[in-house]
Amino acid sequence: MTHRQMVAAAVAALLAAASATTALADGKGRTFATKLSGYHETPLTINSTGSGQFTATLAKDGASIAWTLSYRDLSSDVQQAHIHFGRPAITGQIVLFLCTNLGNAPATVPLPQACPPAPATISGTLTAADVIARATQGIDGSDAGFAEMVKAMRAGAAYANVHSVTFPTGEIRGAVKPGDDEEDN
Repeated sequence: MTHRQMVAAAVAALLAAASATTALADGKGRTFATKLSGYHETPLTINSTGSGQFTATLAKDGASIAWTLSYRDLSSDVQQAHIHFGRPAITGQIVLFLCTNLGNAPATVPLPQACPPAPATISGTLTAADVIARATQGIDGSDAGFAEMVKAMRAGAAYANVHSVTFPTGEIRGAVKPGDDEEDN
């Protein structure tokens, strides 16, 4: 690579970084999505006919996330669904409940809605009040923890997970990433 080509590549990289920063400042980079399947489960991959989709939008003021979760064709009844703090192929702790039929949400967060039988589509809104502090993973409660989870979602370091009776550690999972990417996660 010539010196001129190296300079051109460096300038292109700087322009791309500036463009991404501008997009976030302009209110872009507020949507997140993933497709859920058993192939993304950990520590064991699950052969499941189940599938799902999770989408979310961060409010312009950054204080809430409106979300929708759909799931279908699971092996058994849904027990709970959450957002965990963890990268793909890594198991992380639950930080945000989406629904539960187990009554297992900590007293520090509002009671999540019940998980309906599959096939189902549910939606809700998450705020700082919903964040479960996880000191062992460096996630604070309240506003700081909410901002940390948004940052994790932007970095692909969070995942949506639906747990079933047959697979209580999770039957379908997907890495929550920025945008409406149609690629499998």
